[in-house]
Amino acid sequence: MTIATICFALLAAAAWAISIRRIVVEPRQTGHGLALLGSLTLTWVFLVLLIGTTTHDDDWSSLTVLAPIALGLLVLLLAGLALLANSVVVVRREGLRVATLVPAVFGLFLLIVLVATVVTAVVLVQTESAWQIAVLIPLVVIPIAMIVVALAGYTGYAALYGRRRPPAHTDAVVVLGAGLSGEDLTPLLAARVDRGIEVSASAVTADGRPPLLVLSGGKGSDEVISEAEAMRRYALAHGVPAERLVLEDTSTTTEENLRNTRAVLAERGLTDPELTVVTSNFHTLRSSSLTRRLGLRASVVGAATARYYVPAAFLREFTACLVHYRRANLLCWLGASTAVWAVLGLALYLGSRQTEVVDAFLR
Repeated sequence: MTIATICFALLAAAAWAISIRRIVVEPRQTGHGLALLGSLTLTWVFLVLLIGTTTHDDDWSSLTVLAPIALGLLVLLLAGLALLANSVVVVRREGLRVATLVPAVFGLFLLIVLVATVVTAVVLVQTESAWQIAVLIPLVVIPIAMIVVALAGYTGYAALYGRRRPPAHTDAVVVLGAGLSGEDLTPLLAARVDRGIEVSASAVTADGRPPLLVLSGGKGSDEVISEAEAMRRYALAHGVPAERLVLEDTSTTTEENLRNTRAVLAERGLTDPELTVVTSNFHTLRSSSLTRRLGLRASVVGAATARYYVPAAFLREFTACLVHYRRANLLCWLGASTAVWAVLGLALYLGSRQTEVVDAFLR
């Protein structure tokens, strides 16, 4: 086993240990998905080096290198086609709007990434121009790679986070609003309230009492009553005692849901409550990240959503996350691009110096 193989084995082991520890300590960070992808990549490099140094079979070595790449390209193709097909279903059921076209946009993007990857690989192999490389990698390869990697990490960790079980002990279960149909709950919001009732029925406070059920949602400009009031009527009709219901009826965003709920509970003497927040399954990871930034002690659980609608809603959440971390993404792109330009500049400089030395020697 070579020194490089041992180094990558240690790096992979350290990356997995650090990633898992951070998830256990604080699972509400969206960046955990990128950390897990990084750990997986280091493990792949270790396996490539290990197989290359322990076997003389070139087929196995090539398979180890190329199989994950081919699998990634196949996933891009299938995901792109699946999102285009899903967009047709969403538009038929929900109507033609910007929101319902999100799967089509991402589907086309993934297919473009697939084509761009192949074309870029051919160009980089054939080109001898440093200027083409200096433009192509920073302006095409790096931005596309950042989006694809971020999407893969976010999707993978969101699926992992969504499998968490609701805590057995909580002071209040908070149901986030999601729009009304007249004075009635939409299927999306009804699913959230149903899940909230289910979670509150199976949990208790630290002293063994049933937790409060906080119904959070204000009155939109196109709504007859507040979402909180509509949810209260629904909960009462489903057997929840009125004394366990708490209304927060002034919020219009998820952040306001959480901030205003904290204020409402503080008025009831719960200054640092343990919360279980209920939202739709596609919204759990971003909501949990928000509870962390607001300093709330909270777990977030998801309610079922119609399967055809999940991709469109989830991709909107991912886009919102990208926009929220736009400064970090910009700095990452600038750092990676600067590194490429620095390496190219150094290579050109060394190449010119080598030519000068050769010319001097020949003279």
